[in-house]
Amino acid sequence: MRRLFLTVLAFILVFAPAIAPAVSAQSTSAQILSTQTRTAGFSIDYGQGYKVLSVPTPWPGATRGYRYVLYPRGSSRPAGVKGDRFIQTPVRTVVTFSTSYLPAIEAIGGIDSIVGVDSAAFVYSPAVRERIGSGKTVETTKNWEPDIERMIALKPDLVLSYGMGNEWDTHPKMEAAGLPVVIMAEWNEADPLARAEWAVFIAAFYDKEAEARASFDRLAADYGKIKALAATARDRPSVLVNGPFQGVWSVSGGGSFMARLLADAGASYLWASDTSTGGLNLSVEAVFSKAANAKYWLNPSLQAARISDVVAMDPRFAALAAVKSGQIWNNNARLSPGGGSDYFESAVMRPDLVLADMAAIFHPELFPGHRFVYYRKVTE
Repeated sequence: MRRLFLTVLAFILVFAPAIAPAVSAQSTSAQILSTQTRTAGFSIDYGQGYKVLSVPTPWPGATRGYRYVLYPRGSSRPAGVKGDRFIQTPVRTVVTFSTSYLPAIEAIGGIDSIVGVDSAAFVYSPAVRERIGSGKTVETTKNWEPDIERMIALKPDLVLSYGMGNEWDTHPKMEAAGLPVVIMAEWNEADPLARAEWAVFIAAFYDKEAEARASFDRLAADYGKIKALAATARDRPSVLVNGPFQGVWSVSGGGSFMARLLADAGASYLWASDTSTGGLNLSVEAVFSKAANAKYWLNPSLQAARISDVVAMDPRFAALAAVKSGQIWNNNARLSPGGGSDYFESAVMRPDLVLADMAAIFHPELFPGHRFVYYRKVTE
């Protein structure tokens, strides 16, 4: 379900003030954490023997936010502190309802805590797939709905999920069953680095936010270097993204996550002047007319391995400049045996690697010898 949702590309930037933390009583490492996040999508506020994780806008148009109070395992629940949920840390068992959360947990050495995933088929991580194969991690959905009975039996310390504020939401059912649900909102972020920074939010449940912050700072620095080098390119080639589905072509809005990546990679996105942060649902004819001379085409379809596969989607595509020149690139370089794409898993938390791939596609002269991670060229 999460994978289906991600393909809609409804990325909307959240604007809300960050909360500056007080002096932490958690640990020395917590005291040296940066008090600012790149985005206002979440904040961490430290009190005397506890910390509060706040998510002001869990989805676009939300009328309320969430406050999660974390306190050390074995200590008393903090008195006089308001929160939607109180969780002892470090958490020992977790269920995830998006594969994009797995890399953040794995990066801080918490893989053994993953006892449930929403859909095993979508998982790319070899380590998590190994746990699934051995029965240490189980699937926690049934017929596209949360398997409440199974999750209750697992007794997780934490259930990481998300909300959209509509009929697709499943977290209310889990909350009604008393499960410790925490709502992530990283998908709201239109800034690639802001989205990656949610790894710090996840790490806070393991009391490892200092380690996560250090990792994030390194990747942010690398991202900045790649962006700076791409900015020196002499040209900014035009780019088309995505492909049609049932007669509708959803392209990323000019204020979206994808548009930001393309700009930082030194490309000229065809819909850059649009201010939408989500997807634009257009007719195939409208996109074809605008993109006829685009130099590059990214992400036509996960199933497209050859140019003939792309043309088979619509014979008219053979006339596109990017098809004629063979400049079609797909984000399906890393797929699991079950079809899980690492682009929808680790790439969410590694925008530096995604940016490097894109910049090397558009400006190979600036990135000689680049080894692609998520992208590969669609060839005959």
